[in-house]
Amino acid sequence: MNRFLMTLSVGVLALLATEWQTRGAAVQSPDGSPSHRFEELADGVYFAIGTGVMTVMSNSLVIINEDHVMLVDTSVTPAAARGLVAGIETLTDKPIKYVFNTHYHFDHAHGNQIFGDDVEIIGHDFVRTMLSSDVLAQRTHRSFTERMPDQLEQMRARVAGTSDAAERQELAAALRIQEAHWEALQETKPTPPNVTYSDTMRLVKGGREVQLHFPGPGHTGGDTLVFLPEERIVFTGDFFVGRPGGHGLPYMGDGYVEEWPSSLDRLKALEFDTIVPGHGLPFREREQIDHLQAYLRDLNRQVNALYAAGVSVEDAAGRVDLSAHVQHYGDRVVNADPRAVVRMYERLHIKMPR
Repeated sequence: MNRFLMTLSVGVLALLATEWQTRGAAVQSPDGSPSHRFEELADGVYFAIGTGVMTVMSNSLVIINEDHVMLVDTSVTPAAARGLVAGIETLTDKPIKYVFNTHYHFDHAHGNQIFGDDVEIIGHDFVRTMLSSDVLAQRTHRSFTERMPDQLEQMRARVAGTSDAAERQELAAALRIQEAHWEALQETKPTPPNVTYSDTMRLVKGGREVQLHFPGPGHTGGDTLVFLPEERIVFTGDFFVGRPGGHGLPYMGDGYVEEWPSSLDRLKALEFDTIVPGHGLPFREREQIDHLQAYLRDLNRQVNALYAAGVSVEDAAGRVDLSAHVQHYGDRVVNADPRAVVRMYERLHIKMPR
């Protein structure tokens, strides 16, 4: 199994770090370049997405109320979070008073540390547990960071080795972004929520109602759906991502695939019109939830059968056939993500040790 606990390839890292573009107000990064753009989804509710000039990796939601601001997810590093906050200040001079973490993963919660004790950082109990642990040594985080020094050296070699001026300029710009991100990572001190909940939480603050829902185990053991009932908007983090601007399948390396489809029923029960995912663009097609449930159930059924038959984890991913879902997710999903299979075998070993 160990050889499957590998770090991500340069290509996968680049894919997941891609920042999607949308319209809206520009946000200034620490070096003066725009790090985010905002799109107003409802009165005072803004979808924030990276412009690509710095590594932010995930989306955020900004909720401007009568006398304060709420922020959903704090980005990948303190530097990215500062860029996001600087952008919020171009929209309003109201202070940020509430921060919500949709889950504990580094690309959504490692900006927490820039906020003081006067800000309530709210997350599920599981998020506090994970961010209070040695989360920097956790497999998912390491998969995105351990190989960065080697990747930077490869990028420097490519810059030095090209004779095309336009290509060199493009590669050098990408290298500067990655070098800045590597430097920003060194500052990171994971900071857990200072307010937690276990199932649901309702806040009515500054003239607006915000609900937090734990749907059940899914992407992690402590995902939060941030629901605005009046605006009929739900921010799903990585519990559910969609196809617009993305590939439709969330990362499953820390997931609970056997429980995830049932947990998605709780998302379905909310009365929303717009889904804002943790990656990609907002969308309205609720039927995409059905597609993910079908995919997860098929994956779970096949991996369970392979485990029961004694197939090794090294061989299992290549033997899973998910071609039935190509219509919704494309050819890249024919075989299972090895990281998902490793995680599923670990879960199965707990339940049915060999």
